[in-house]
Amino acid sequence: MRRGDDAAGSANATTKVSVTTFGCEIWNTWAISKGVYAKHRLDVELVRSGGGSAAVAAVLSGAADFGYVNGYTAINAYNTGFPIQMVSGTNVNALPPAKPAQGVFVGKDSPITSPADLAGKKIAVNEINGINQIVTASWLKANGVEPESVSFVALPFAEQIPAVLSGWVDAAQLGYSLLGNNNDGVRSLADPFASSDKVYIATYVAAKSFVAKGDAAKRFHEAMTETAQQLNDPVNKDESFRLLSECQKVPAETLAAQPQNAIEAAVDLAALDRMAQQMVDLKMMQKKPDLEPFVTDFARS
Repeated sequence: MRRGDDAAGSANATTKVSVTTFGCEIWNTWAISKGVYAKHRLDVELVRSGGGSAAVAAVLSGAADFGYVNGYTAINAYNTGFPIQMVSGTNVNALPPAKPAQGVFVGKDSPITSPADLAGKKIAVNEINGINQIVTASWLKANGVEPESVSFVALPFAEQIPAVLSGWVDAAQLGYSLLGNNNDGVRSLADPFASSDKVYIATYVAAKSFVAKGDAAKRFHEAMTETAQQLNDPVNKDESFRLLSECQKVPAETLAAQPQNAIEAAVDLAALDRMAQQMVDLKMMQKKPDLEPFVTDFARS
C-alpha cells in the first residue's frame, strides 16, 4: 500500500505521505517545523534520495509519493514515457538584479579565470545529465566552449568543494547555500543560471495514479504555496535560517549571508517549454514534448 492510500476515504483525514529529499531543503524545514504541512492535513515523512532520477523511480515504485526533482529531469522522465505529473514548483533561479545564488566554483588560487580555461577540465555536478550539468553546458556553449570538451563528474554536493580543494576536480557547479563553511577557500567564475530565463531548480512530481485518486497532491501544492509565501516574507528570514542551521549544522549567519534562489510554487508552462528547448539544443532530446498534460491544472501559474 502506498502511504497516501490511508486517507482516500475521508475528506477530513490526515494523509501520510513520503517526500524525497536531498537533505535539508529550507521549504521542508519550514513547512514541518511551522506546521504548514499539518495545516493542509499532510503527515510528511522525508525519504533521502540521491538525485532526481532516483526520485522519479521512487514515485513510480511506490517508495515515495512526491519526488523532489529538477525541471530538466522531470521533463526528460515525462518525455521518456514515465506516467508522472508535476504537482508543484518550489525553487527557481535567482535572476539579475538579484545576487547570483549558484556558481561555477574553483579554488581561490586556481589559474582558471574564464569559461575558456575549463576546456579539457573536470567539473563536478551532482548528477550526470542533471540540471547543473545542463545549465553549465549551456553556459559553456554560450561562451564559446564546446561542452564535449569538458568532463563532468558526478559527486554528492557535500563532496564537491572538498574535491575542488584537493585538486581531484577543477571546478564544481552548485549553489552558494551548499558551500557550508568553505566560502573563503573558493571563488566563482560566474552563475550559469543567471544567463538563463526562469529555470525550475526544484519541482515535485508524483505518479499519475496517485494524483488521480484523491486531493493529497493538490493539498501538497497548497502547502508549498503557503510555505513559499511565508519564506518570501522578510519578517521570517531570521527564523528560517535558524531552523535551516539546526538541520545543516552550519551557523545561521553563514547561511543568511549566502545568496539564495527564489521560492516559487506555481509552475510556468512557458518556462518549462524553454527548458525543454534547451535540452533539444544540447541534443538531449530529439524534439520538445507537449507539456500540457504533464503539469497538473492546480499547479499552474
